[in-house]
Amino acid sequence: MQLDNATADGGTFSGMVVFLCTAAGRVLSASPRADELFPTNGEQTLRERLERRLRMNPGPSLGSALIDGEETSLIGLMDNREITLGITPLDEHQRLVVLLESLCPHTSLDSLTGLPDRSAMLERIRDIQSDGDGGHRLMLVDIDRLKTVNDYLGYHVGDRVIRDLAGAMQATVPDDVMAARWSGHEFMLLIPPRQAERTKQIAESIRASAANVRFNGGDDAPPLGSLTVSIGHGALGPGETSRTQPRDQLSALNAAVYEAKRTGRDRVVNADRLLQPSVYTTGGALDRAIHEGRIVAASQPIVDLRSGEVVADEALARMITPEGDVIPAGLFIDAASRLQMAHRIDFEIINQTINNCVASIDHRPMAHFVNISGDFLQHPELMERVITNAQAACECIDATGNPGPKPLVLEMTEREVLEDTSDALSALKPLIDFGLRLALDDFGSGYSSYRYLLDMPFTFLKIEGALVQNMSDSVRAQKIVQHIQSMAKDMGLITVAEFIGDERTADMLREMGIDWGQGFYFGRPEIIRPLKSENREVIHDI
Repeated sequence: MQLDNATADGGTFSGMVVFLCTAAGRVLSASPRADELFPTNGEQTLRERLERRLRMNPGPSLGSALIDGEETSLIGLMDNREITLGITPLDEHQRLVVLLESLCPHTSLDSLTGLPDRSAMLERIRDIQSDGDGGHRLMLVDIDRLKTVNDYLGYHVGDRVIRDLAGAMQATVPDDVMAARWSGHEFMLLIPPRQAERTKQIAESIRASAANVRFNGGDDAPPLGSLTVSIGHGALGPGETSRTQPRDQLSALNAAVYEAKRTGRDRVVNADRLLQPSVYTTGGALDRAIHEGRIVAASQPIVDLRSGEVVADEALARMITPEGDVIPAGLFIDAASRLQMAHRIDFEIINQTINNCVASIDHRPMAHFVNISGDFLQHPELMERVITNAQAACECIDATGNPGPKPLVLEMTEREVLEDTSDALSALKPLIDFGLRLALDDFGSGYSSYRYLLDMPFTFLKIEGALVQNMSDSVRAQKIVQHIQSMAKDMGLITVAEFIGDERTADMLREMGIDWGQGFYFGRPEIIRPLKSENREVIHDI
């Protein structure tokens, strides 16, 4: 049998990649398409012709499959696309080898770059995870500031950048690395075990090739410089090479890219070496905790430094894990802020504080400080519900409807106040008119605190904890705190010093005239007694 041109051009093998070879691998004939893709340099075996562009997956070799004389198929990678080699024995000595150029259907190819799309890559990832194969690695390549290119030079330039980067990557990465268009500005690469040790090198080569991609918007458009990418890579598969569970591995890659961008962009980060969980993983756990009622308030006492009596407390958010562990706010509040979930936490803690205020009606009245975020100020509907709940609580406590200041104090840092203080004041006006008071937290930590004192009707001034902690060893810290106290006294503000850890610091603050104090010296935060189920309904209907 010969694959002559007449047969190949118009017959069974038209347009196909087909080889006729011996059991030993010597090529007897090839279709025109095969000769085009795998040109010969003389007497070459089939393996020698294919290996320049085709990299076979681990498993039976091509040579052994030809010798065995059984109908079989092998999987390989060519030009970042999976291909199948179908081997059919014609007789004892001849084999017909057919290459299907891609296992990806046309709908699984990205129209802009010609690479496999997200669905094709996800299918391959699931196959690896379900088969239990270890040793593979994933790499997420994110184009930095592509939105700037789209908005400034036009989407046609952005598309050209994406297409040029795809071409540059294909020319750079090894043939057995599968690359796919993952999203509008992202590419995902699947690195086989034999290339795993070179992952960092591959990432750096991609970063270097990206620098050669230019933003060309035309003759009239000013240049924007060269392209940069932020890259994250991590282990894939349930084997010992992976520190994360399969469902978390894509999230870990996103966290690595996020870290690369956070630390300056145009760099490579190994997801396996990140010490903190992904912001998205934390956000998912936080969302579940909110819905299951596991965001609770921990109360820390605030004392009058002159009398030593407890005059207030601060409600601090805590997350309870399904196993019962207590997670402090410092480990989840950043994720809440970045994912715009902080308003939900604020609403939970405020309502718990209101309900606990009602529950402690028999105790001496005192102020209850709660933290609010800038995110909370963007949700007037939640403020209205806080007022409704607070009105109901006030009716329970005081049937006369006393119009004076209410026990609840809204505490905010300058970082959380809206950029325009007039907007912040406008958002807070219904709560202020109702009688809630304001406290400025961490005073002395930023550059614009005085502006907020000028524009906002604060009643309390909470002094930055780092200043208080350094007072014992720093005369400068003492002078700064004394200055804050003098200014606050002139303005009629009540001062609260945070992070008081010992008796000496408490005595120094008392001698300076600081009004109230808070810190481990007076008491650690304690979880408030769980609320009754009928109160949880109000808290969770967000």
